[in-house]
Amino acid sequence: MLENNGIPLYLQLYDKLKQKIIREEWPQDSAIPTEAQLMKTYGVGRETVRRAVLKLVHEGYLFRQRGKGTFVCRRRPEDGLEQLVSFTAEMLARGYRPGTRVLEVARQKPDASIAGILHCTGSEEILYIKRLRTANELPAAVEESYLRSDIFGPLDADKLEGSFYEYMVYQKGIKPGKIVQEISSGLADAETARLLEVEPGHPILQLSRLMHTVQGVPFFWMVFRYRGDTYSIKTKLDLA
Repeated sequence: MLENNGIPLYLQLYDKLKQKIIREEWPQDSAIPTEAQLMKTYGVGRETVRRAVLKLVHEGYLFRQRGKGTFVCRRRPEDGLEQLVSFTAEMLARGYRPGTRVLEVARQKPDASIAGILHCTGSEEILYIKRLRTANELPAAVEESYLRSDIFGPLDADKLEGSFYEYMVYQKGIKPGKIVQEISSGLADAETARLLEVEPGHPILQLSRLMHTVQGVPFFWMVFRYRGDTYSIKTKLDLA
């Protein structure tokens, strides 16, 4: 039961539920109790439960699946940058269930354009990764990545099913020093349209991103092609 201590009931409930997630009493991907069960357990009304759960969804602790319930997300992002540049973290923050389908992984020689972007020679091998990103199991973006092998090192293909940012920063220990992004509009080619389940020529939003090492060396070039009718870019900068 909650206390009559001057703190709003929904904030007390929010804190109790958050602690269950942090302590892993509710494991990742598990369904949390229903509204009725939470109301009975904590002796509160439906609106209190809804406000507490919604706050946890907005903060990326929980995600909802229509018709199925509310589930526990993976751990929350450890730095503010992840919320801005990680598709996985962004989808979690929006309350969606992110997903990934790996389409292609290869070591290849870069063409002149990619070699120029990554400041490498055409004879050096780079890593190429193509993935389809989903939100609540619906196609959201086609992602192509080009990485300098000499900086990134060995690639564990099993890690590509989840957040690449998490793999790169928290497991590989490679944190970007500078990121340059560009957003433009365009039309889907036949392959992109097929993957995003739209007609060729459908409007798309293209986001390109170049990451540099802390020493200023460009090493990671990514291009996202989003469905223009279902995706919007939202950025929050707290300068306080």
